[in-house]
Amino acid sequence: MHIQFSYKQVNTQDKVFLENYVDKKIERIKNLLDTEKFSNAILDIRVEKFVKKNACQVELRFSFPGGNFMASEDDHTTAEAFDLALDKLIMQLRRQHEKESAK
Repeated sequence: MHIQFSYKQVNTQDKVFLENYVDKKIERIKNLLDTEKFSNAILDIRVEKFVKKNACQVELRFSFPGGNFMASEDDHTTAEAFDLALDKLIMQLRRQHEKESAK
């Protein structure tokens, strides 16, 4: 899987933390896809910190042969926002997997 990060108004410490954090959490997606789809997948992670309020937004765009998915979440920390967005993304992937299994 290829992972791309893009940041807006995020400090270096938060960037390093999130990149390490993602490595730990990516197994949750890997379990839902076969090896070929997973190896050809692209995960685009966009993180924006809001200046006027103590919050950030994480947007996940996940594409692989046979599907494109997107999830976004706002929260007070990048880790919480990422976890919530990842949960949404995984629910979408599970629904897709269930539809494919039902055929």
